[in-house]
Amino acid sequence: MRESSEAINLDEVTDRLHAFVASQTALVLAVQAPEGGPPAVGTLPFVDNDGCFCVLASDLAPHTRAMRQAGEVSLALMADQQDTRNPFARERAQWTATVEVVERDTEAFGRITAQLRERHGKTVDLLCGLGDFHLLCLRPGSGRYVNGFGRAFGVAGLVPDEHLRKA
Repeated sequence: MRESSEAINLDEVTDRLHAFVASQTALVLAVQAPEGGPPAVGTLPFVDNDGCFCVLASDLAPHTRAMRQAGEVSLALMADQQDTRNPFARERAQWTATVEVVERDTEAFGRITAQLRERHGKTVDLLCGLGDFHLLCLRPGSGRYVNGFGRAFGVAGLVPDEHLRKA
């Protein structure tokens, strides 16, 4: 349900969402294994590469195998609990995302891993040298961004497109 444009400025919400994404260093993900069973849950450091969350993930982790097989994942970003005055109004964003594998022999692999190294340090070099690690880009689709009571927004990628409220 849409609220009038006078009450909610979606450009301001977009700026706030982008600032929130930039302030986060790790995402939480859940993926249903293609063979069934409970969802695999994980957390990974990421870098935002043109609106795509890029991660290095090991095949030793159940969530990595499931992501590569399913090609889809649910992901979330959440404000730090210590920075949240009221846990019910905790700033957070969630999306369904498609999983894209970035091959090691591509220009994109070098560029994105350099971004990861700049943001997360030299450990990235070690992980890139291990054969079980893959560079995955999680491209967000539809989702939801919440930044307070009565401030829930439908999002398409990193763009809020609708203020959600009870009729």
